Amino acid sequence: MIPALLISMAIAPAAPAEAATRLTVRPMAAPKPALRYQLLPEVRELSPGNSVQWYLRCFAEQRNFFFGKQGVEERDRYRKMPLAELAKENLQTYGGGALTQADWGARLDTAEWDVLRKVQTDGTELRVPELASLRILGIALQVRFRAAVAREDYDTAIRTAKTMFGLARHLGESPALEANRLGLEIAELALDTFEEMLQQPNAPNLYWAYTDLPTPLVDLRKGFQGNRVLVDTELSSLRTDAAMTDEQLEQLLSKLSGRIGFVREQAGRPPKNVRVAFQARVEDRERVARIRTRLLNESKAEGVLEKVSAFKVMGYPALQLILIDERSEFETRRDELLKLLALAPWQIDSLTKGESNRGDGLFSDFLPGVVEHRRSQARLEQRIALLRTIEAIRLYAAKHEGNLPEKLDAMAVPVPVDPFSGKPFGYSVEGNVVQLRGDGKRYEIRVK
Repeated sequence: MIPALLISMAIAPAAPAEAATRLTVRPMAAPKPALRYQLLPEVRELSPGNSVQWYLRCFAEQRNFFFGKQGVEERDRYRKMPLAELAKENLQTYGGGALTQADWGARLDTAEWDVLRKVQTDGTELRVPELASLRILGIALQVRFRAAVAREDYDTAIRTAKTMFGLARHLGESPALEANRLGLEIAELALDTFEEMLQQPNAPNLYWAYTDLPTPLVDLRKGFQGNRVLVDTELSSLRTDAAMTDEQLEQLLSKLSGRIGFVREQAGRPPKNVRVAFQARVEDRERVARIRTRLLNESKAEGVLEKVSAFKVMGYPALQLILIDERSEFETRRDELLKLLALAPWQIDSLTKGESNRGDGLFSDFLPGVVEHRRSQARLEQRIALLRTIEAIRLYAAKHEGNLPEKLDAMAVPVPVDPFSGKPFGYSVEGNVVQLRGDGKRYEIRVK
């Protein structure tokens, strides 16, 4: 399996092109009570325990269902089958006890992924093999979700949606960024089915259920913190308190060359001779002298010359000085990226002016893809905001004999803004058709 860190840095989620999603919906008032439907397990549903153990138990006795040829083919067929045909299938007990254990897992109060120590020690060799199985679990849950929607059994459908969102949110609590990405993917699968459900007869109005969801639904913070630790582990053998031997430097450079080469290959970047690049810097005597002087000055300023004496710094090999300098530049650029994680995409664009901050440092391939991942996270937030807006339209139509609001601010309930612009979604009405537009996403909504 490909190391988790390398996947997270090499694969940059592409922003989807604007394409119209056509929906036909019906007016529908809010349920009573308003929060009859909620999309994450509530405290009253929770039990003490570790959810991850139960997610993994799903596979203990149901190998054929998840991995057998027939199970895989059926799952693929059910995902593609129109709801009208899916309603004819006998899927009330689809997944049996395997998916029931996932329901239980999503309703436990902790998620201990048991990878923290590995993140802190394994470096870029970290493996998270269970994620491949959990991806299949998410797909199987989507099939059960679709089957319940096809039967118009909305209470059962929303129970499965809660499990999917619960699993996705738990994946966001992992310190492995690849797990966070899978959480986004499973949440997107659930929203795909919510779009189908929205168009079914008597589908409940979920405006308040969407409003009640936390933002972000799936967090990335722990994954990026884990990403930081993985790279720091790789660089931990670079000493700053004593001169390194030629053998130690060769071992470190050999390891870094391999890691950087693999990251570039996975990202589709051209090969780079890391050794040649380092050697060119080593031969730049003025640069080496500047680095040596800077280290001496920093040592004096911090009052640590008794630990890192001038004699020691003067005795550092040129390659060691270059490595120390490159690591310092890398850490500075990394923080310049990580500080953007809490911002909305439009705020990020305002700060960066759309320019990359990777630079040409020798460790730049290790820089985290914060902007790309934050945009993927915002795509999920945007879809939820758009579905919430569509439900607001259904609320309005139910109160006004099927008529549609001429503009967004005529709604009886608050409508969210586009996370990508910080501004209201584009909105226009022609007859019984609404055009609803966000950055990179457009809905054409026909209201019966």
